[in-house]
Amino acid sequence: MPFCVGDLATVRTKDSGDGEGADGQQLSQHKWKGARSIGLAHQLNQQFIELCWELSLDGATGHPFPVVASYRDLWRHPDPVARQRLSLFPFVIVDLRFGDVAWWRMAVGNGAHARSHVNGAAPATRWDWLALETLMFGWQVAREERSVASMIFAMPPSVADCIATLTMQQVRTLAVESAKSLRLRWDNHPRLWRDLLLAAREPDDAALEALRREAKLHFCGEMIHAQPAGGAPIPWTRYASTSGSSIVKRCSRKF
Repeated sequence: MPFCVGDLATVRTKDSGDGEGADGQQLSQHKWKGARSIGLAHQLNQQFIELCWELSLDGATGHPFPVVASYRDLWRHPDPVARQRLSLFPFVIVDLRFGDVAWWRMAVGNGAHARSHVNGAAPATRWDWLALETLMFGWQVAREERSVASMIFAMPPSVADCIATLTMQQVRTLAVESAKSLRLRWDNHPRLWRDLLLAAREPDDAALEALRREAKLHFCGEMIHAQPAGGAPIPWTRYASTSGSSIVKRCSRKF
């Protein structure tokens, strides 16, 4: 089923998919404002996993994601169930320069004076559509609660502020123009993706859960790295009393 940002108003999740078992099942929108975004993150993640799988099958060179080219044989093997299991992270596993404050400030400044020849820009390829869905999702979350945007996209508050100011037309234009900037998270850790692809095919969840925890630490590292010197920190303490804070607690111990 195609991802639809409009679903954000109605989606409800019973399980965060973050590998915390019963603790994860207790997460609800009444405890954490971002709970209803997790199901949408799963949907968006699965679309990108499916795209990587398709890229591995077509044999084309020059894949946008180097990790697909590096492990093409492994990407070909996961069945639909395994591909779904790969998508179950409680955050978005694709990045659109969400940690680059300077880039977004420049993009928003240019967007205020959108060029006439791109005013009607429309997604032409599946790649463009995925960029649009990613940015549209990030835009809506940033407008609702920038701290949730940090937890779902590893987006520093200053970037969330920039994205939240965009108009719908600017979102569409920027998404099409920046589609080539899409990247899978942890593409600089190919061993992690190799192990995730192997573990997703196994019936035992233990190995996959351990790798998810490792991936969460990398994600938290991206959030910390994206914070500008002297900038306002991501408000971790707002989640201190929620079951969803388990990610933050582990990151705090690690970093």
